[in-house]
Amino acid sequence: MNNESGYFLIKPKLWQIFLTWFLLFSSNCYAEQFPLGILGATGKVVAGQSDIEITSVSEDSPAELAGVSVGDRITGIGDQPFGKHSSNINDGGNGPQRTLGEALDTVAAIIDPNKRKLVLNLLRSKEKDRENDTIRIACALPYRPSVLQKKGRMLLMDRAAKQLRKTCVKGSYWDAPAWGLTGDRVLTAWVVVALKALNDSKDKELLNKCRVWLRGPNGRCWVPDDPMKQGPASLGNWALTGTAVALVEMCDGKPGRDDKQTLEVICKTLQQRMNENGLFGHDVSTGYGGKGFNVINTLSHLAWAMGAKAGVPIDQTSWELSLDQIKKSVDPDGGIRYWSVWKTGTADASLRTASMALGMDIAGREPELFETFSKYLDEHRARTREAHAVGTLGMMLAPAALWRHDKAAYQRFLKEWRWYLALMQDHRGKINYIGGKGNNGGDSYLGMDRIICVVAIMIVAPPEGNLMLFDES
Repeated sequence: MNNESGYFLIKPKLWQIFLTWFLLFSSNCYAEQFPLGILGATGKVVAGQSDIEITSVSEDSPAELAGVSVGDRITGIGDQPFGKHSSNINDGGNGPQRTLGEALDTVAAIIDPNKRKLVLNLLRSKEKDRENDTIRIACALPYRPSVLQKKGRMLLMDRAAKQLRKTCVKGSYWDAPAWGLTGDRVLTAWVVVALKALNDSKDKELLNKCRVWLRGPNGRCWVPDDPMKQGPASLGNWALTGTAVALVEMCDGKPGRDDKQTLEVICKTLQQRMNENGLFGHDVSTGYGGKGFNVINTLSHLAWAMGAKAGVPIDQTSWELSLDQIKKSVDPDGGIRYWSVWKTGTADASLRTASMALGMDIAGREPELFETFSKYLDEHRARTREAHAVGTLGMMLAPAALWRHDKAAYQRFLKEWRWYLALMQDHRGKINYIGGKGNNGGDSYLGMDRIICVVAIMIVAPPEGNLMLFDES
């Protein structure tokens, strides 16, 4: 079925996306597959085991040149054996992932090529060595500065930005594998925010074209004249909230007439789509049998706060009604639950909590709540990539909230996810997707190869201060 703009509501081969989601969701409780960074390979870890099984090796990569083969198992580095991998989200990357990622980040940053070698303890696959003995091999690495160094962070942002620029469709938007036009809008909005964080003059023309595309036909962001009628694709509120952030960032809080018109439409539509109890859904109807969908509440607060920065007044009644729903949903640990129903948990609370923290602080309201949410993000930083289906969106916004809250908390976050930033970059500079331990379906809908680049930029960009999301003033 096509909409009037020529987009499919659900794009071809969606069954493949659903299958990917199912496999990721069903297997990640027990195992994770992930890139091995500058080694130029991929591996798998299984809960309760302390090795990394090699699942692929790239041609002419450091891993291949050192003699690593598919089926081999890395059991440790030099004199340091790996700890066991855990499926517990509170353990983050502890175990083989963290040990390998941090070691690669350290060794690759050594200037002297004679010392830039990582010793891998390797258990050969049975096909290659029937005795199955552990051997040690020295793997020579190309130079790359650490992600803890400014030049390493700048290099990561540059590589991620190049990867994003290459995938822009017709120079005006990014196409997502699913969610139809809505997926394209969500992905494009957050790519625009990420590229704006670089503040690179070469992106000015591209971002201006994207801004026009995001405003949509007649500047209404694809919202029908009656906002309670569904637009050309479902899940429209996700697109509206992301677009608000992107437009305000693009104009540095000083919108022209066209941008302001679209922002007014977005902010008003979100007000109208909230029901009389302060509950939201993905689109025009309240979700989950009337229980609501708190992530849209929190993203709406962020959109309203950003809109206010651009001169679109906050509707006080709507703000307070939605805020009351969120206050009912704050868990004793400080995270925001899925909905206000008690005991729904905060294991996947990073996106909800980070977007609400940002909304509060940008609007200059509820400082005690901002403190509560920020402390949750800091104390539970190891679970940040678990955010119900779109773990990457939690990783995108949590660094900004922590930067506003406490620079030391942001640094703790950066160190926590150092292994993640190191493993996502391969030997050729390509940025590869690393998901959470749970549900990564939403990331596959948006396009893992693009959304991970957005994540990389948003994690390391706060010290450069080029976004209003990062600016405490």
